[in-house]
This record gives sequence, C-alpha cells and structure tokens, in this order.
Amino acid sequence: MPQGLVKGGKGQRLWKDLTSYIEFTDVELRILENACYTEDRIAKERRAIGDHLTVKGSQGQIVAHPLLVNLRQDEAHFAALMKQIDIPDEQEGMDSGESRSSMMRSVAQSRWGKAYGAD
Repeated sequence: MPQGLVKGGKGQRLWKDLTSYIEFTDVELRILENACYTEDRIAKERRAIGDHLTVKGSQGQIVAHPLLVNLRQDEAHFAALMKQIDIPDEQEGMDSGESRSSMMRSVAQSRWGKAYGAD
C-alpha cells in the first residue's frame, strides 16, 4: 500500500480492490499509485465543493467554484491513468468483443460514479 493515501479513503479502496486479484508490473503499480493519489484528491475536492457549484467573486458576481477546474482536470487525469492499466476481466472466456480493460474501466467508472452521486 502506498504511503500517504487517505486512511480508509477512495485511493486505499481502489488500491486494495485492484491489487487483491491482479498482479501488476512495476510500471503499472506506479501508474496505479498515481491514480490512487488522484482519487483521494478528487474526493477532497468534491467534499470542499459540496453543493456550492458557484461562489461570489471579488466584485460580488456569481462565478463557478474555483475548485471545479481542478476537479475536472483531476478526473481527466484519473481516467487517463486508468486507461494505461491492463485490468483483466474477472470472468474467463467472455464472448463479448469488448476488451477486458475497457469493460473493467466501465465497471470502475460506474462504481465510483455511484459513490459520488453521479450517473
């Protein structure tokens, strides 16, 4: 388990979920570690933003929450990292034409989306 991940946080869960049944290369482990730190950062940003998608600007005008930019960047970074990791399918001998990693990515995105209240 990488040092510095939030105890009991999204990053630790992602690390445990994937490393419990997949043997990664050294390079993939470094990519996964980066993805776990990014996942923790995304969770912190979402908590900080909460329901406040807008805030008052310096002139009293309504502007987008400043962390929304970071959140979008971190989510894109997380998705890019996860695409680099070959995650095998849990079921052997699937007949589907969809690749294992894209199928697992879909499962992970659905799972993390539900955890954050997104569809």
